[in-house]
Amino acid sequence: MTFKLDPSNSEQLSWPKFLAFSIICIATVITLLNPSSTQELSIAQRAVFWLIQVSALLMLMQTMQLGLQKFNPVFKWPLIAQLALSGFLGAALFVPIGIWIDRLLGLDETTVNLPRSWYLEFLEELAFVAPPALSAWLGLNAIRFRGAIGLFQAHGKPVAKTNESGTQDTSSPDNQTEGHESKPGSVRLPFVASLPPPLGTDLVALSAELHYTRVYTKVGQALIFYPFGRAIEELKEAGYPGAQVHRSHWVAQNHVLQKKRLNSRGFLQMDTGLKIPVSRRRKNDLTQVL
Repeated sequence: MTFKLDPSNSEQLSWPKFLAFSIICIATVITLLNPSSTQELSIAQRAVFWLIQVSALLMLMQTMQLGLQKFNPVFKWPLIAQLALSGFLGAALFVPIGIWIDRLLGLDETTVNLPRSWYLEFLEELAFVAPPALSAWLGLNAIRFRGAIGLFQAHGKPVAKTNESGTQDTSSPDNQTEGHESKPGSVRLPFVASLPPPLGTDLVALSAELHYTRVYTKVGQALIFYPFGRAIEELKEAGYPGAQVHRSHWVAQNHVLQKKRLNSRGFLQMDTGLKIPVSRRRKNDLTQVL
């Protein structure tokens, strides 16, 4: 089977957009299910209530994941363990917020007159919130790192291969990290090992998508579970020719065609058709690739 690999940035659903879309869908489903805790509210009120709840919960989980990736010991954990920890911590932080919102709207169903310790109330609410919240968080991320991302991109886009345990397969000789080479087209770095073999290693650009990084090569693109900042550090240490031209974008020097402007904003035109925005604050870095 022949894959048509599109190296441009069109027809892709980024992780932030996917997360926002998921929040709306989950909130809509809960609203339609009409749980007993919000039956007294109108459908419009329920929709707003659950949108706020789901948004707060997933944003806290996302924040925890970004924070955990900064710690080397946790970063070395399996993907599922990292996500499970960030999901649990996010749920734990959400519990006090959820309790406060319920009491603010008069939705607290507590009718027991006996006083309860705050930590017992916290643990009770956490036991109720954590299982479904953690399942949703793992499920949303599983759509990405298990390859179903193809459902949200143009037909034929490459996806990262995974083994039976759900981790990315790096057994291909092309993906082994045997040393660091700075020669374009043959780079050997840890984050490159997460790419599917059909993409090759001729890097064109990197783009940050929260705790994911979208990697563009000469023949295609893939979204990998890897911190953008860590990938940039690896490239700098290896001496790979390129520069970070935006807070969320890095480009390879040998693939830059020219700088252009559109609606008063500057961007770099890459030789694959990809357009990368540039930041005014990174003028010095930009001169390295032009």
